[in-house]
Amino acid sequence: MIKILMIRDKTISFTGGIKRHCDELRRLMNGYHDLEVLPVEDVPSKYIKSIRKFKFDSQKLREYIISSKCDIVHVHGFMSIGVVQTINIAYALKKKVVYSPHFHPFQYLQNPIYGRLFFHILIKPILYKIKTIVTINREDTIFFSRYHNNIKTIPHWNTHSISDSHVSKEVNSLLFVGRNDCNKGLEHLYQLSSKYKVHCVTRGPLLRKDFILHENITDVDLERLYEQAAAVVIPSRYEAFSLVALEALCHHTPIVISDRVRIGDYLKGDKGYEIFKYHNYKSFNEAIERIMLQKNINYEELLLPFEKEKVKREYYGIYEAN
Repeated sequence: MIKILMIRDKTISFTGGIKRHCDELRRLMNGYHDLEVLPVEDVPSKYIKSIRKFKFDSQKLREYIISSKCDIVHVHGFMSIGVVQTINIAYALKKKVVYSPHFHPFQYLQNPIYGRLFFHILIKPILYKIKTIVTINREDTIFFSRYHNNIKTIPHWNTHSISDSHVSKEVNSLLFVGRNDCNKGLEHLYQLSSKYKVHCVTRGPLLRKDFILHENITDVDLERLYEQAAAVVIPSRYEAFSLVALEALCHHTPIVISDRVRIGDYLKGDKGYEIFKYHNYKSFNEAIERIMLQKNINYEELLLPFEKEKVKREYYGIYEAN
């Protein structure tokens, strides 16, 4: 039996994309062959206001890793003191360390200079302590290949059954799912013609009264919105992947993504998606017009890179390797 402990970057709410990824990874791998993946716990920590980061209680973190009796510590996160602490302590305890950075390029961070300094001063010097770095797209693979010789690129996987729903698509309807902040690119939608019926799953308020706001909806309601949308739009400043895009494709709904949404690295063919240049509103409008004309999309082919059993085998190869 191989026992895996996952420790993730600490945030104020202990929720978000990385937490979701860790929970999904545990569901995917726990019990596969000889693996036992422990639940993702909220390790005791302290918020350091001056740098707006959390720091784990080092003694409690050490005790937590020891008490888990794990063979592997799989660390998730990037701009985090907790990540540095976990790598150092796990290595000192002679645990095999796997690292998923969930990397964002420095130029897309709120403070690019701080990001570069953090990486080069704190993370880069300890990368030798890591057995395998798991990347998720072409950009972070290229970046970490400069500093480590064991990189494995694995995308997110399809957690939904491919839709067989017969829900009718709403003509000219668009769906946005994400936070209402500058990183998610809602400003692109505000430039659209009123001919589009725009549904937004986010927190209000919205700047256009003709948009339809959906707050605190159930998973069932979200599934229905995916299925009835003519297209899902992800105009983000940066997405290391985009689970929203993957979920849309699983519901047989095409996507319009910015050129900074990195699920695009895996999409092949010329149907089911359109890519526009970020903050080019003309390019965004044209991409939506093109997607509305697409018919006979082969979603099964688009989803092949995200096939669950393939991803399972790839992660297992990392965990069982000596």
